[in-house]
Amino acid sequence: MMRKRTDSKPGQSMVEMALILPLLLALAGGATDLASAYQIWLTVQSSGRNAAEYVATNSCVPAATTCAAAQTDGKRIVCLESQNVPNFTPGPGNNPATCTNPVATITWSTCNGSSGVVGNPNYCPGGSVANPVRTARVVVTLQYKTLIPWPMLPHGTVTLKADQHYSIVAGR
Repeated sequence: MMRKRTDSKPGQSMVEMALILPLLLALAGGATDLASAYQIWLTVQSSGRNAAEYVATNSCVPAATTCAAAQTDGKRIVCLESQNVPNFTPGPGNNPATCTNPVATITWSTCNGSSGVVGNPNYCPGGSVANPVRTARVVVTLQYKTLIPWPMLPHGTVTLKADQHYSIVAGR
């Protein structure tokens, strides 16, 4: 015959649960915030990489020394690919293609390989006047506001950043 255990005092389980519940909720909230931040960071990385590839491959053709289209094209791609992330801020007129968060900075350069001196802007192995090397760099920064205002984070925000480079030899 089984005997009922009587070494537990009434209400002990309630006190134990009251002590452990805040820790469990903080752990669950932290896991949710971490998973959300990771998913958003992947989106920021992907949008930066895709924008760099597009700018280096399609913007400013034929090769020019300066290119205003690179900034416009890169920002449009970053904004459109990241419009579903939390804290996305569309641009004027609620236009998602000209967003203000994330912030995208695009730099573009071309090199014709006419210099053999390392450090010269026209030194690029593999480049030539007929087939210049076009390089795009896209830096994407997004301010992510956490779901839970953690005390160790200023204003409950984390800056997620992606720095992507893409180079291509044009005309090959």
